[in-house]
Amino acid sequence: MRLSRFQPDSFPLKVLHFNHQSTIDVHEHAFHELVLVVAGEGRHVTPAEEYTLSAGDIFLIKPGNPHGYEVEHDFSLFNILYEPERLNLPLFDLADEPGYRAFFELEPELRRQFGFRKHFRLGKSQLDELTLLVERMKFETESEEAGHRFRAVALFMRLFERIARVFSSSTLFRENDELFRLSEVVSYLEQHLTETMTVAGLAERAAMSPATLNRAFRRTVGKSPMNYLNDLRISEAELLLLRKPSLPIAEVAAECGFDDSNYFSRLFKKRTGCTPRSFRQRNSN
Repeated sequence: MRLSRFQPDSFPLKVLHFNHQSTIDVHEHAFHELVLVVAGEGRHVTPAEEYTLSAGDIFLIKPGNPHGYEVEHDFSLFNILYEPERLNLPLFDLADEPGYRAFFELEPELRRQFGFRKHFRLGKSQLDELTLLVERMKFETESEEAGHRFRAVALFMRLFERIARVFSSSTLFRENDELFRLSEVVSYLEQHLTETMTVAGLAERAAMSPATLNRAFRRTVGKSPMNYLNDLRISEAELLLLRKPSLPIAEVAAECGFDDSNYFSRLFKKRTGCTPRSFRQRNSN
């Protein structure tokens, strides 16, 4: 079963509270689902396995991953449904927080591949804090008062920040060796994208062999470290081409970490379907 909660013109953030329900059938959806278990016990069901949930469990389900729930004892959870592309949250430097990258981007893919054998659980005070934030979000998303959507998104951003901060300091994150190391590499790439890098240098930073890093990175991120770096550089080049319309293409390439402007132009066309010059011309008006 595939669910769709958002219409094209709807607000792409919704908070649902499921309380004492017997079951939520296995389904999949095109939006992100952030799950916070606030009380009781239940089971999370996927086509591959079932596992127990209890108060304090928090995890992210990305689009296209079938799942459902079964109640065992006074089960209560919040589902925060959202479409990140439409919300377009200004993350600024939150992406530099290791816990943000690990929880929201890497951990869901590792969990999809290897199951829920170890997962993130909040302490009592952390659960109380996040539950209050989510309850306030729910109120604002259902309100009709002026400014309610702004307040809901502000609370959602605060929720992201708290999850990232708590996850960064969690024992699970520090003990999950692969998750921790990959998160550090991803953050390093994003913060130093203009610097000269090699797989060997990144592997040394991650205390992995180059082959192991490549394999883990492809499995979790979906591409090699160098392809990920090139995608970051091309995205930066797109911004620079528009922000500095008189800057020569060779200098755009250099400012984005490319030593060879011809290679940059070929890669840019491969990634975007047009040359840097054509991209600038098409988007200059």
